Amino acid sequence: MIKNFDQLLEQALTIKGKRVAVVFPNNDETFSAIEDARKLNLTEFLLVGDEAIIRKNISEESWTGIEIIHQPDMMKALHHSIELMSQSKADILMKGGVDTSTMMKAVLSNDAGMKTGRLLSDIFILEFPQRLQHKFVMITDGGMTLAPDLKNKIELINNAVEVAHALGNNEPKVAVLSATEFVLPNLQSTLDAAALSKMNERGQIKGCIVDGPFALDNALSEEAAEEKHLTSPVAGKAEILIAANIESANSLAKSTTYFAGLRLAHVIVGARVPILIPSRADKCDAKLLSIALGVLMSEYYSKNFL
Repeated sequence: MIKNFDQLLEQALTIKGKRVAVVFPNNDETFSAIEDARKLNLTEFLLVGDEAIIRKNISEESWTGIEIIHQPDMMKALHHSIELMSQSKADILMKGGVDTSTMMKAVLSNDAGMKTGRLLSDIFILEFPQRLQHKFVMITDGGMTLAPDLKNKIELINNAVEVAHALGNNEPKVAVLSATEFVLPNLQSTLDAAALSKMNERGQIKGCIVDGPFALDNALSEEAAEEKHLTSPVAGKAEILIAANIESANSLAKSTTYFAGLRLAHVIVGARVPILIPSRADKCDAKLLSIALGVLMSEYYSKNFL
């Protein structure tokens, strides 16, 4: 099992031949992540954008393993990058300077060839420092699904579990979050959590252990769970957090960086290839780790779905 980001990067470096298409790279953090990935020989890159800007920002020693496709128009660069995916010329799609909503609208268009019939969702991964061994905790969905209903939440769980399995965690513990651990008739997130827990118990959701509702403290802290007298294999030990909506997931995920300074990575799954949508504000380390996660997911796809 891959238990932390150092192990994730180490495992990704053993996977060769993956190519990342970067849509319109034009900011310092993206170029720094590309250079760091090339120095490690993590992956190869197809940079689709303005050649003059790219050449100005990539040092000469990093050119091995990088191909530039000159397309100075952002929308044309986006559509060309998606074509590279459909032609199997690249394995991972990564956002550069293009806006996330614009990119994902193009990805989800019927003629893009990227859809699989599954819900697409963003899986955010952090290292939880209070845990000594398996540090990874996942949060979803802070990037794609605005107001997930029960059906959507089943797919959010399945997508996150897929990432956990790719990391070698064959039975991740999934906590469905709300503001309380009690099932309240007038709070839909608690009703959804109870239903998802029962569906997992009946074998309708597989490959994981699901329980809820949980408030954040009793999902992550064994002490808090004990204080509330919660007896559950998930209580205090959650490895996947299913948030009630995109606002809570997005705020929770970003707070781990801005309040706690934790390392992070994230990937969109559910499409034909892994998709990386690093924020323009993400540091180089986050972009590099997301690339490594994309490499790992691409390899998992090739072994399990092709």
